[in-house]
Amino acid sequence: MKFFQTFKSVITRATLKVFLVFLVIILSAATFVFFFEKQNNPTEYHNLWDSIWWVFVTIFTVGYGDIKPITLGGRLLAIFIMLVGVSMVSTITATISSIFVARKIREDQGLESIDYENHIIICGWNNRAESLIDTMLQLSGKKDLKLVLLNELAENEIHTVLDKYSQYKIKFVYGDYSHPAPLERANIKYATTVLLLPNLKRHSVAEADEKTVLATLNIKSSFPKVKVIAFIMNPENEAHVKRAKADEVVVSDKYVDFFLASNILQPGLPKIFEQILNPRLQNKIAIESIPVNFINKPYQELFDHYRNQHKDLLLGVIAEVESIGLSDFLAADTSHIDAFIERKLREAGKSFGEENKVFVKLNPGDDYVIQENEKAVVLR
Repeated sequence: MKFFQTFKSVITRATLKVFLVFLVIILSAATFVFFFEKQNNPTEYHNLWDSIWWVFVTIFTVGYGDIKPITLGGRLLAIFIMLVGVSMVSTITATISSIFVARKIREDQGLESIDYENHIIICGWNNRAESLIDTMLQLSGKKDLKLVLLNELAENEIHTVLDKYSQYKIKFVYGDYSHPAPLERANIKYATTVLLLPNLKRHSVAEADEKTVLATLNIKSSFPKVKVIAFIMNPENEAHVKRAKADEVVVSDKYVDFFLASNILQPGLPKIFEQILNPRLQNKIAIESIPVNFINKPYQELFDHYRNQHKDLLLGVIAEVESIGLSDFLAADTSHIDAFIERKLREAGKSFGEENKVFVKLNPGDDYVIQENEKAVVLR
């Protein structure tokens, strides 16, 4: 696949013209030398192919000496081929080299299209981005994880990041991720997941969240099958991002209150979460496919299986479900009726957001029956 992409980039209109002229010169010279030599030198020039072979050897200055012209016309033509051949080979070499150099420059500037498939696109950049990449690489446990960074970082900044992860499959696309062109260069059509990060260096909190909502709308309208994970700063914007059809929404500092309160009322509890959530420590939570033979079996049997066979602790089950949120019933615009419904829901203490598309059931009863679409949540 990569070979064909490279070949396609080399065969441009300019290179085709050069190769066409080169082919015309070779065929013309071969025809003329065969005409001059076929009578006086038939032992070396048996046919037109021998003449073509001689022209190639002469142009590329190989000098085998197995075939050589002896007539005046043939030798004059040889001098012409030698002079023209040097310039033609130089032109071809320079043309191909310039294409590769230009492509490398465009790639360094993030202007080249990416040929990755089944990759993850990280849109935007902030002070958590590098830590996020480190965690993803740590959790994946493999070097073939393909990441594309789509942002507007300066060339020296992004090259510092790329140099840090040079042993991994990480590429860069420059541009505004709320516009379609950079997303298409990142090959979003064949991506598995798009992560939207707020850029607080360029935008305020409100502007960053607005950009996230707009990008989610654009991506989901054009590529509905691509999973979108949106990171927002203001919890009040969570409902808007969910209405834009984001698959998952992460709210900044959402659980800070819980950890602060736990440190006061249940000392040590945050340390437990810290140990579980740190990918560099031995104990970690993982999601695994449930063996087929446990489908439609009691939860207790699966629990015993993980405990006895793997020495792991089964915490529960998780599954992606098709849910219907309130926005599926409301209009796309913010009409007076929608505003009235939203206001009444808030007055009643109800959420206006979507239902979570991921179903999680921790520590179900022993008699709970494992379903086909569920996966195991395991503490290793």
